Amino acid sequence: MPLLMAFRRYWAFVFFAVLTLPTFGLVLPDLPAPARTVIEPEAHWWERAAERLDPWINNVFGFRGAVLVAHGTYEKWLGTTGSRRVLVGEKGQLFIKDQQALEQSVGQLVRPAMVRELADVATMLDAEMRRLGGTFVMFVPPNGATVNYELLPEYARNRRTSPTEYDLLRDEMKARGLAFVDVRPVIQAGKAGGPVQFLLDSHWNHRGSLLAYNAVMAAVGRLDLAVDPADAIGPPRPNMRGDLLRIMGSTKPDFPDVVYPLKAPYDGRQNLTPIEGVMPAADPKDPFPPHAQETGRPGPRVMLIGDSYTQHFWSGYLAQRTSAFAWMHHRNCRFDLNAVDRFKPDILIFAPSERFMPCRGAPERNPPPAAATPPRVSP
Repeated sequence: MPLLMAFRRYWAFVFFAVLTLPTFGLVLPDLPAPARTVIEPEAHWWERAAERLDPWINNVFGFRGAVLVAHGTYEKWLGTTGSRRVLVGEKGQLFIKDQQALEQSVGQLVRPAMVRELADVATMLDAEMRRLGGTFVMFVPPNGATVNYELLPEYARNRRTSPTEYDLLRDEMKARGLAFVDVRPVIQAGKAGGPVQFLLDSHWNHRGSLLAYNAVMAAVGRLDLAVDPADAIGPPRPNMRGDLLRIMGSTKPDFPDVVYPLKAPYDGRQNLTPIEGVMPAADPKDPFPPHAQETGRPGPRVMLIGDSYTQHFWSGYLAQRTSAFAWMHHRNCRFDLNAVDRFKPDILIFAPSERFMPCRGAPERNPPPAAATPPRVSP
């Protein structure tokens, strides 16, 4: 008897094709999907694969956008509240639940050891800047659930306790004598003038971003680097897009969001000169490529170690207020520490967002890129 009967051989080809689809999906066009937050497996992932490898697989599998949209559409058809990664609050406000952000914001998740580990990294960066003769400051962009706590469902509001991890970090930094800006009060106060957080997206909007930017510049004693909101931010207009909406698999929200567009020249269309040989080489698929650029303007050299809350939101401000600025992702504390020494900033800002505060390693000291050339001198 043949191992695989003739009428079943065609099905074998079908099954093989289905199994290879994810591989083709790595290179074929896909639907838009949330930005990848994990770009490589953790070290020694084979020791605890379910914990260390799964986050990477969830970020890189083929046809990721199509699968997430299909999954969200199916859940919505079933009448659920949407993706398990998204919480629907009052007035249509969406909240991200990844990394236990909700529990973190309401004080149900408190990890003192994690806070101390993050403060250790801040201590290291402060010492690096003292050696270079510059200024160090840290701030943490808050979760949406921290900013718009009043829009959480009632059951979540009733679970709120203190202190939160954000509170512990603020107190730990103060105890160590390190510069730390708690931007929560200024952002909360800013809500009186309009939204500071997107409705359909996990990030703050340009109003909230600029309020935090000005608070940080005031804390380092550089009011000359502040940006007047009237000069930088245009009138609000409706917006129907957002990363949380995409995660839910929805293409049309029940309520429109509000976006405050940036005005020129703060809208990111400046002519900048890349500084080579400073930042580590990045994978072309990395959604968070590091960069260092000269602006051709007078001002200090500013370096920012952050994530998506500052990657694009702050670039227009820094391009108008600095002679050179650099940005790189914190990579959960595994950033290249030598890049700080190569760039030699006057001001170093460490800004991991609230739900990405936990470290998954220590800063690394990597050599400059192989094709490095001497940095270009500002005119």
